Amino acid sequence: MPKKFIVLVLLIGMALSIAACTANVTPSGKNDLKFAIDQEPASLDPYMHTKQQGFTVGTLIFETLIKKDKNGEFVPWLAKEWEFVDDTTIIFKLRDDVTFHDGSKFTAEDAVYSLTLGATSSFSKTVFSSIDPENTKVIDEYTFEIKLLNPYAPLFEALASFRGAMLCKAARESMGEAEYGRAPVGTGPMKFVKWVSGDRIELEAYEGYWGEKLPFEKATARIIVESSSRSIELETGGVDIAMELAFSDWERIDNNPDTVLISGESQSITFILLNNSMKPLDDIRVRQALAHAIDMEALVNIAFQGNAVVADSYYIPSILGHKPVGPMEYNLEKAKSLLEEAGYPDGFEIDFYTYEHPIHSVVAEVLQSMWGAIGVKVNIVVVDLATLTELNNAGKVSTSHMSPAVAIADPDAALMIWPTWRTISIRHNDQHVQDLLDAGRATYDEEERAKIYGELQDYLFSKTYSIPVAFPKAAFGTRNYIEGLEFSPSLVPDMTSVRFK
Repeated sequence: MPKKFIVLVLLIGMALSIAACTANVTPSGKNDLKFAIDQEPASLDPYMHTKQQGFTVGTLIFETLIKKDKNGEFVPWLAKEWEFVDDTTIIFKLRDDVTFHDGSKFTAEDAVYSLTLGATSSFSKTVFSSIDPENTKVIDEYTFEIKLLNPYAPLFEALASFRGAMLCKAARESMGEAEYGRAPVGTGPMKFVKWVSGDRIELEAYEGYWGEKLPFEKATARIIVESSSRSIELETGGVDIAMELAFSDWERIDNNPDTVLISGESQSITFILLNNSMKPLDDIRVRQALAHAIDMEALVNIAFQGNAVVADSYYIPSILGHKPVGPMEYNLEKAKSLLEEAGYPDGFEIDFYTYEHPIHSVVAEVLQSMWGAIGVKVNIVVVDLATLTELNNAGKVSTSHMSPAVAIADPDAALMIWPTWRTISIRHNDQHVQDLLDAGRATYDEEERAKIYGELQDYLFSKTYSIPVAFPKAAFGTRNYIEGLEFSPSLVPDMTSVRFK
């Protein structure tokens, strides 16, 4: 065989080998991470919102006292050790080498401030209301004591979640909660740089970070509301990661050699919010009429395109104590009869609030048609997410389709919308609901907890304060050189786990 031919074959082989290898290699000189989120967060302060978009960005900015490893064990992080004094008292000792992004030390004062805020904020009380803010105290510069009002079964799950972020007391108090939410100061590997409203949030590496530095110096969360645009940006390399992919794009992203689809079962539930403080929704007959008028199987199939199951209760089956209680029977005649009995034989008019979202928008349109069949005229009111959050917290949303992020896989967190003190539009004001919630969170025995939550699910279904819709699946996509980022059932993947091949 001629030498020239052998050399040519070797060169072709080398070229093919290089091409095959470089298909999965990070672009040369890359030191930034770009990820697309589907909505602009109302805030980045973890105690001032409930949406996964803000929490996802926040995983780079904030840190927690403890973390949960891959074996499900709680391990030290900002806290280096802890001791249970009794069922309602835990002492934590902190690392002494951690600083905030403004250069100030992270101390026990900041930890107590953060957890007290968690226990009192309407956004986070669902997981921290058992903390006693009056008696949770600083012992010394790097030691503090958490005091509980009563035994609280999921405390460590909450502390290890994105809900348990440690804030800078001095910065938040001097800036004010609104400004701090737009320019937060944390202890994480990335610090806040700029927020261009409607476009992007920019972060950069914090040089004083105590832990392992990330493989990128800059991170940008791009706000791309249109789902098809997020997918296109991922496929063309405009972003490295795209969150909340539309169902219609899953197969294409999965089959593209340049991208990777990461999907799984969400631990969230979507539901139709009914404002029980507004007429005519304060009448159980009206609420049940609306529930009977929904062909839930059809609604879920249309809105989720086969990537969800009809919710049979108020949280997902994999969480402790789940009990099938629904859905409500689809029966238009019964729905009309209930409306007539309630004094609305010709129906009524109601506003349904939503924001630009491929699922929520479809749900609104389907309900407009289904409820129209019993004479209920639905006015679809489209606002941005921040406005919807504000209206909801003020109790001004009459009806809406919602999917709050469930921070931890525990019934207490899964039922986060139900406490009577929550300033959201559901406003049932039912003390029996609160009593059962309190009993469930204060019980360490799992069998007893399951019984309590089973009773609560039966009771909620009988009252129809809200209407469960779906247990959805979810997916995000990455470029093929991204690794380490795993699907999170909370829909808040830990962005600090991102590595480049």
